[in-house]
Amino acid sequence: MRAIPGTLSLALLAALALNPASTPAAGTASPAEASLDRIIDRELRAGGPFFTAPERALVERKCGYAPGSWDGFQANMSNGVFTCSNGRRVDDPELRAMFRAAGPRIERRVEAVMARPVVTAAIERVAAEASAQALRELRAARRD
Repeated sequence: MRAIPGTLSLALLAALALNPASTPAAGTASPAEASLDRIIDRELRAGGPFFTAPERALVERKCGYAPGSWDGFQANMSNGVFTCSNGRRVDDPELRAMFRAAGPRIERRVEAVMARPVVTAAIERVAAEASAQALRELRAARRD
């Protein structure tokens, strides 16, 4: 998992659901996990980009993206260094300050989404499925 400083950690971890292909278990998600990913993606994106237009413009400028091209969701910050999707690594005080300022706002939004009944119900389905699978495996191991 990425090392992400400060308040952005929860927001960016939750945002991984927006890009399930980036997770180690990509392609091995259960139907309940895949559904949870889709629900979180839909609910997070319903509020628009995590970052404001000026914040997105700053990232686009620092990463060399075309104006208006960054979706305002995908972010990879590790140890104060932002890694752009084009591979450019930006170690910049202005960008770090922007992420620190945006962090509390993004965290509040992510927490609100994660508390929505549709999300908590999907989380409960994943937990129930995982528990049932673990019990099946335990029973099978005892039979062996």
